[in-house]
Amino acid sequence: MKRSLTESQAELKSLLLGLDKVLLEKAIELARRWYKAIVEKLDELIKKLRDKRLSIEHIRAAWYETCLGPVRVKRRQYRDKDGQYRYLLDELLGMGRDHTVASVREVALELASKMSYRGSAEVLRKTSAIDLSHQTIWRLLARVADPYLKKAELELRDFLETGEIPEGEGRELARLLVEADGVMLSLQRERERRAEVKVGIAYEGWSEVSRDRYRTVNKTIFAEVAGWQEYWAGMSLKLQKRYELSKVGEIIVGGDGARWIKEGVEYLGGRFQLDRYHLNRELCSALGKEGETRRRVREACDKGQVELGLGILSEAMKKAQGEQARRLRKAYGYLSENSSGLGDCRQELGEEGKALRRTGAIEGNVDKLVVRRMKNQGMNWTIRGIRRLLCVRFLVLEGKLREWLHQGDNIRSKPILSRRRVRPVIGKTLKENPGDWLDVQLPALQGPHASRPWAQVLKALAEVPA
Repeated sequence: MKRSLTESQAELKSLLLGLDKVLLEKAIELARRWYKAIVEKLDELIKKLRDKRLSIEHIRAAWYETCLGPVRVKRRQYRDKDGQYRYLLDELLGMGRDHTVASVREVALELASKMSYRGSAEVLRKTSAIDLSHQTIWRLLARVADPYLKKAELELRDFLETGEIPEGEGRELARLLVEADGVMLSLQRERERRAEVKVGIAYEGWSEVSRDRYRTVNKTIFAEVAGWQEYWAGMSLKLQKRYELSKVGEIIVGGDGARWIKEGVEYLGGRFQLDRYHLNRELCSALGKEGETRRRVREACDKGQVELGLGILSEAMKKAQGEQARRLRKAYGYLSENSSGLGDCRQELGEEGKALRRTGAIEGNVDKLVVRRMKNQGMNWTIRGIRRLLCVRFLVLEGKLREWLHQGDNIRSKPILSRRRVRPVIGKTLKENPGDWLDVQLPALQGPHASRPWAQVLKALAEVPA
C-alpha cells in the first residue's frame, strides 16, 4: 500500500531539518581521518630525525581529544638513556596525561570559568564535536590552576621573606585608586560553613563609554581566600609588576569600612575612602523618608565635617523611637568607626577633583568576578576549588589563559621538527584523498526507501542519477 503524499512530505521535512547536521558529521569524520594521517606521518618523521640515543620500545595507541572529537592515534614510545619512557609526538603536540589538545583545553576552561562544569560539558556536546565529561573538565581546570597557584605562592613567600620586588613595568602615575570588598561563599567538606573571598581592583581613572556610563582605565584585579596580610601582600605584589608603587603620587583605598580593608590602607601607604554606596545605604536605612536630614548629614560627611554630621544624627536620635532609634544608633556607630574616610577626596582636590568619579566600582566587579559564577546557584565549594576556579577565571578575564597553557605544555626538549618540514606533510596528506568528499552520501537516498516520492525529489535536487 502506497503512502500518502502528506506522509512523504513529513518524512522529507524531517530529513531536511537534520541535513546540516548529517553533512557536518560527515565533514568532521573526514577531518578526523586527515588529522590521524597527518600526526602519524609526523611520528614517522620524528623517528627518522630523533636523537639516536632514544630507543624505540613500543607503538601504542591513545585517544587524542581534539576539536574534531576523539581521534585514535598510534605513536611510538621511546626510552632515553636514564630509562625514562617518552612519547615524542605527544611532546611535540603539547599533550599532557589527558591527551587533550590545547585548543580544547582553552575552550573548555573558558566555558568552565563562566558556567558550571556540567553546563560547560553540555554546551560543548551540543555545539561541537568535543565530548568531555564534567569530571574531565574539572580535572583539566585543576591541572592548569595548580602549577599557577604554586608559582604564585612561591613568589609571595619570597616577597614576604626577602622583601625583594620582582621586576615589572615600573610605571609611574599621580594617583592609583584601589577598591576592595568581600563575598561569602558556602563550603562543603570543610570545618567552616562559609569562607570570605576578598576581591580587589586597582585602576588609574575612568573613561566615558557613553552618556552617564563609564569604565575603569587599566584595571588590575586580584582575589584570594586568605588573611588580610597575605591578601594585601599578594595584591601589592601584583601591582608592583605593573607600577613603581614608591613613585605613585597618591593611593586611595576605597571600601565599606571592613577592618581588613583598613589594614590594606596602611599596607599600601595610602588613604582610606569610605565608598559613597555604603554611606548612602546606611543613611537611607537610618533616616528613611527624612530626606532633608539625610542630605545635611551627607553634605557634612563629604566636606569632612565629621562632628557636624554626627551631631545631626545625634539630634535625630533624641526624637526617634523603637526600630528607627536602633537604626540611627547603628548609623552613628558606622560613621564614627569610619570617620577617617568620610570626607570626599574629590572636594579636597578642587578643580582637579571635578574630573574624578566617586569610588564604588568594586560593587559591580564583585558581582561580575565572583558572584555570577560562584554564588546564589546552590553551589558549595572547597577552599581549594574556590582558589582553582578564581585562578582560571582571572586568567580568562585578563586574556592570559592561552599564554599559560602553552607555558605548561609537555615539551621536555627543543622541537625536533621545524615548520619547513611539517608544512609539506600537511599539504601532501590533504591532497591524497580528494575523492573522500564524493563519498559523503545521504543514507536515505540508498536502500529500501530510494523509490519513494520524497527520495526521488531529493535525488533530483542533489543531481544524483536515479
